[in-house]
Amino acid sequence: MTITYRKLSEFSIEEIVRIWNLGFEGYFIRMEMTIDLLITRTVNEGISLENSLAIMVDGEPAGFVMNGFRDIGGKKLAWNGGTGIVPAFRGKGIGKALMARNLELYREQGVGTATLEALVQNEPAIRLYQQAGYEISDHLLLLQHTGPMIDPILTQTTAHPFVISRELAHDAAGLDLYRGLSAWQTQWPSIKDGESLIIRQGSEPVGYALFKRSFDKEGNLSAITLYQCEAHPERDDAEQIYKVALSELFAPLDYAGKRTTLNLRKSNLLLIELMEKLGFTTNFEQVLMVRNMQDA
Repeated sequence: MTITYRKLSEFSIEEIVRIWNLGFEGYFIRMEMTIDLLITRTVNEGISLENSLAIMVDGEPAGFVMNGFRDIGGKKLAWNGGTGIVPAFRGKGIGKALMARNLELYREQGVGTATLEALVQNEPAIRLYQQAGYEISDHLLLLQHTGPMIDPILTQTTAHPFVISRELAHDAAGLDLYRGLSAWQTQWPSIKDGESLIIRQGSEPVGYALFKRSFDKEGNLSAITLYQCEAHPERDDAEQIYKVALSELFAPLDYAGKRTTLNLRKSNLLLIELMEKLGFTTNFEQVLMVRNMQDA
């Protein structure tokens, strides 16, 4: 068995789609890719095909890893944007070899921190990443809610001492309390056409949210997705800040459509408890894994 590696940029788009779909065959959730979806995902999520790899066994694609890179606070962050092994090559050490080569690539690129997400059910993948030096730093939730949100928890937030401003997604990045090292898809550069909600008391920012509103062809609101929602860690009125944020970003509250979160951190217990009281349910859960590239 001869193992070699090729850049994904050396393949045609059609070939990459084929490798992706083979790599995710039999996965826990449907991950089928099309050419249009691949192009959109590559652009929106900052995937570098030039620095993404296919592992070849005797000249045939046996798996792949997609990578994205981003500078945060002057340090280079790498994100594993998808890893898949073709069914015929699973259980043969291909994943371990691919991860080892991928970490070499990160070092070549001067990466300081590497991150990835994995479904909690995918225990073999989590073990593989742990063997490669990744550690679980948090759990991530996709929550969903359908129907109006006219709930006393939110409708009683009209009287408060805060000033609320709707701004662009990148405006939140300048806040001291902005969580830059969050799940890749929840960082502001990945939220195309995203918005931020910044909550201040006087001139002091005390909370923020990153979210996106989607519209149908007629211009009607079709969905609201929440990516980050944080209150200043030193505030003892964090619950009120969260209620104000949710009532504003999920408005109009009588809207009966789809409201979801993407990779919202589970460790934010106060926020998660509040959203569960509002009727949000968990669709799926992932782990956020981080590797310090200075470690061996």
